[in-house]
Amino acid sequence: MTAPAWLDVLDETLDACRTHGRADLAQRLLRRRDRPPGGTRIAVLGFAKQGKGYLVNAVLNAPVCAVGDASTPAVPVEIGYAAEPGATLVGRADERIPVPVERLTGEVGARPAGSLRRVEVGVPRDLLSSGLVLVDTPAVGDPRSPRTAAALDVLADADAVVLVSDATTALSPAELALAHHIRTWCPHVVLALTKIDVCPSWRAVAERNRTALSEAGIDAAVLPMSSTVRFAAATAGDQELNARSGFPELLGWIAGQVSRTPESQAALLAAVSVRAAAAELVETLRVRAEAAGQEAGVDQTTLLHRAQRRADDLRRRNSRWQNLLSDEIADLQSDAEYDLRERTRRIVETIDETFDRGDPVKVWDEFGPWLDRTLAEAVETTYTFTAERAEWIAQAVAVSFGVQYDLEEVTSPDSGADRIAQVRQPRIERFKIGQKAFTGLRGSYGGVLMFGLVTGLAGLPLLNPISLGAGVAFAAKTISDEGGMRRQRRQAVAKMTAQRHVDDVFLQFSKECRDAIRHVQRKLRDHFTALAEDLADELTRERETIIAGSAERERRTAQLRREIDRLAGLHQRAGELGLRAGRAPKELSA
Repeated sequence: MTAPAWLDVLDETLDACRTHGRADLAQRLLRRRDRPPGGTRIAVLGFAKQGKGYLVNAVLNAPVCAVGDASTPAVPVEIGYAAEPGATLVGRADERIPVPVERLTGEVGARPAGSLRRVEVGVPRDLLSSGLVLVDTPAVGDPRSPRTAAALDVLADADAVVLVSDATTALSPAELALAHHIRTWCPHVVLALTKIDVCPSWRAVAERNRTALSEAGIDAAVLPMSSTVRFAAATAGDQELNARSGFPELLGWIAGQVSRTPESQAALLAAVSVRAAAAELVETLRVRAEAAGQEAGVDQTTLLHRAQRRADDLRRRNSRWQNLLSDEIADLQSDAEYDLRERTRRIVETIDETFDRGDPVKVWDEFGPWLDRTLAEAVETTYTFTAERAEWIAQAVAVSFGVQYDLEEVTSPDSGADRIAQVRQPRIERFKIGQKAFTGLRGSYGGVLMFGLVTGLAGLPLLNPISLGAGVAFAAKTISDEGGMRRQRRQAVAKMTAQRHVDDVFLQFSKECRDAIRHVQRKLRDHFTALAEDLADELTRERETIIAGSAERERRTAQLRREIDRLAGLHQRAGELGLRAGRAPKELSA
């Protein structure tokens, strides 16, 4: 079988789209090319709250689409013929999940966002029995919205489009832009003006819409209609009321689309798609050709001077960021060491105050964990300060360099505070009972002897109440003095042990902090040095290209113009195909 004439033109345009990096246009053309023959797909598009769902339901005389306050699907709903009502959810991996029609809205709403590709609904309607498929699209809105993307994606498969706008106001600039985009990619478009039953001024709005469409060069009829009147006519079986609803005109237009032969319809759709894609490609290539022409119009000396100025600016920026990095790293080392020294100094002051007042025998069990915890907090705080300051330095150097800073992390997230050894409890000498007794005996001996001799002059024996009382007093005083001296020695040993531990931690982590800062310095230095070298190489290549690139620019410009001419030829051939198919698309502007 001989391939249709439009297939060669479409394939050539498809290759051009791929060559020039327009995968989006290529995908649309591919869907036109590979679409199975037969059947008619009519898409219904419009902004939110325009009565789009009511219109589809009124066309079918069936409550198929969600309307009013019901949540509308964020994916297209394809409505075709079926002997029995049914619905199918089609997932991203083409999995098919049948659901009852009456539970369709709830089932769609319960699915995670982005999990569905489309919804297929089948209803027993004679209008659909000839292969017609009505596609209710998500409401058009923000161009970046997934709903808008899903709605406009339907155009790649649509044979005709019903654009819905209510009669409360005339077409907005956004709706006109949407109509122009639709007409560019689809040859058959009609504007359904809804809600005429609640808008007394709908005739004036319809006339303004016709004028606006005509001035914008959009070939689309305006059909006023009311879904409410259509439902009332269907309920009452009133043909005159149905005629007043405006739907017979829309149904006649739909019938006209269905009656087209598959061959002529495929040729016309291919012609329109090729012309739309070719026009976008030509516009892109024209911008490139104009830019290349402007570049070629600048003499070589000017381009060399411009490149030299950029090289001088790069050298100045290199000097700035290197000086900034060196100064800030030196300041950070000093500040980090001071911060850790200040925190450990406060810990040492607390150690002195603790053991000036307390006995290590009684307080060490509580003091040891406190010291370990406080030192860990001090190290962690200093490391956090250092990391934040290092990140700020990286950003400042990036700003000075003039490019975006894109390193993931300049410091390790681990401060190493968990590696701090626990403080060792010093050997604490206790004043035991036996030692106290021996010390008391030693002190009492002098008291008894001294006062026994004095009282012996009065004729009293050596051991008398006075000498014994003096011995007891001297014993108590000796025990007390010895206990105080032993307590002071314990306090001195505890202070020395705790302070030595603090000094050890300071020495260990001040070095680790300095090492981390030097690592940051090397990392930033290597990163921005590599960027500077890349820029210098780019400038060198640019100068070489300027010196030897005049002929290349002219060749590239000529190649772009030849490609524009070729695409214009494809555009013209597609127009001829469209004329033979029964409709002449707008000519490509020169």
